[in-house]
Amino acid sequence: MKYQYQKAPNQWELSLFTGLGTTALDAKTLAKDVPCQAACPAQTDVPAYIDAIAKGDHAKAYRINLEDNVFPSVLGRVCTRPCETACRHNWTNVSGPVHICHLKRAGADHTPVLPPPLSPWFVPTQKRVAIVGGGPTGLTAARELVRYGHRVTLLEKENHLGGMMVDGIPRFRLPLDQVEREIDLIISSGIEVKLGQNVDAAAIRRLKDEYDAVLVATGTVKPKALDLAQGVSGLLPGLDFMRRYNQGQIEHLEGDVVVIGGGFTAVDCARACARAARRILGSDHNVTITYRRTEHHMAADLEELDEIRFEQIEVRTLATPLKVNTQDGAVVSVTFQRNKLSDKLGSDGKPAIEAIAGSTFDLPCTHLVVAIGQDADWSILPEDLRPEASPTVFTAGEFQTGSSDVIHCVADGKDAADRIDAFLTGQKRRTHHVTVDLVESRTQTGRTRDHDLQRTPAMPLLDLGARVDSTNEVALGHTDAAIQSHATRCYLCNYKFEIDQDKCIHCDWCIDVAPRACIKRTSRIFRDADGAPTDAIEATSAEKATFIYIDSNECIRCGKCQRACPTGAISMRKMERVACASEVSLHDLVAGARAEGKLPQNGWTPLRAKM
Repeated sequence: MKYQYQKAPNQWELSLFTGLGTTALDAKTLAKDVPCQAACPAQTDVPAYIDAIAKGDHAKAYRINLEDNVFPSVLGRVCTRPCETACRHNWTNVSGPVHICHLKRAGADHTPVLPPPLSPWFVPTQKRVAIVGGGPTGLTAARELVRYGHRVTLLEKENHLGGMMVDGIPRFRLPLDQVEREIDLIISSGIEVKLGQNVDAAAIRRLKDEYDAVLVATGTVKPKALDLAQGVSGLLPGLDFMRRYNQGQIEHLEGDVVVIGGGFTAVDCARACARAARRILGSDHNVTITYRRTEHHMAADLEELDEIRFEQIEVRTLATPLKVNTQDGAVVSVTFQRNKLSDKLGSDGKPAIEAIAGSTFDLPCTHLVVAIGQDADWSILPEDLRPEASPTVFTAGEFQTGSSDVIHCVADGKDAADRIDAFLTGQKRRTHHVTVDLVESRTQTGRTRDHDLQRTPAMPLLDLGARVDSTNEVALGHTDAAIQSHATRCYLCNYKFEIDQDKCIHCDWCIDVAPRACIKRTSRIFRDADGAPTDAIEATSAEKATFIYIDSNECIRCGKCQRACPTGAISMRKMERVACASEVSLHDLVAGARAEGKLPQNGWTPLRAKM
């Protein structure tokens, strides 16, 4: 060459230009660029299903969710939405996150005919697994283990499956038919179900002898006691109250109601009581939630707190119960003490509580619902049957972690299935990697800056008077037009724009057309041990710039930079997290060929074609 000089390295954030990325860098880049998916415990492919909805393909959106989070219709209604907290819209504009949860529901509501059960990943193994507990964790693990090729028997204490989804969440938030149809889809994949099974320690021992593996996923079934009153009329644990309410055993309440607690169950109990006590209709029966900390520490989000007040429920915070007052064996009031939050943190990671002297007060009530949480019943697993002592026994979900929510239970169920399969087969047969595809369409993602300016409508809600009927769902679902406006807000963060430094001539055209400060002149970029960018020094002038760099945290995927680039230096690629099977595990049936060295000893292959 006539001119010899050292080039600045390209600042790629993926290990390859296209193909299957299997390095830590690829995983980190996907997690950084698609924060909603990274925040989802089940790793739901959020941009993919929202893009499908925006294009009118609700069935595809449902299939994507079914693959990832198992209960699309359920979670479209009751998910705690960690994805929305992570949504990039939280810092790129003032209109709040994309309503990811509502869009999940939209995909489910517009898919009246469910698809067939998901296809298995591997051929039958003849291994047998018993799962104790038919809630979201057990159901998820059962579905995944069947796809691994194992035979599954599901044992449930009640006469129905669903756990907290059926017993613990009120129908006005989660209609029963939505739960049942998704449970039926799981069971139809080939799972044996045994209802009315009261499994104790002796039964676990028998299962351990009869099956190749046992999973205990019975959740948290023991209510935490208040220790202030026991066996008095009018006092009910929160979970028992919700179970009886959902079964139609509590239709009317006379007198005032006090609900103690600030978690999901407490909020649901209070809203159920507002219906049973006709507080919604303005009756004289008061319904009050009392919580020892502030509203900020309650499980309810801002929307639900608004609904609580709309349903005429009073919220009393910074109040600790001291005494349950009774008359003739029945509750008549509860004595509380006001408190304040300390600067110190308690064992639960929340601020400790300090009592305020001389601040006691009484709240009259005829009914007291104690919803301060539940514990797992570990008596069914003696020491010698616990996972650390018995390798064929596994635990998962709330039984292992304590009270949680449906999306975390789904994630735990998937993890349990992976652990059990690795134990039964002696190898990790399935993992996840990142596919990277070049997108050559000059129309780009179809996004413009104008999509960020859309005024998206709120979820339409049931009139107050109609809410007395507890079977009426409060959230009515979005119209087609509203679904479209919500879906097209998504940044489609799975599209990756990057600059080839060998082609870039520093003309700054991309910087000039960028609608945000997403393209920057930099003099140096710092990386961690895996090669992922951690920081950058912005150049103060064009002469001091070494790189023109696209900051994916600020990029809104409009594609204006690529269209403006005169040298074609800017590429757009699509990333997707895909399940892959080890090439060895795909060829288990031809072990001889592998022994002869005719098959690869490592490497991964996607388990399914991308949707």
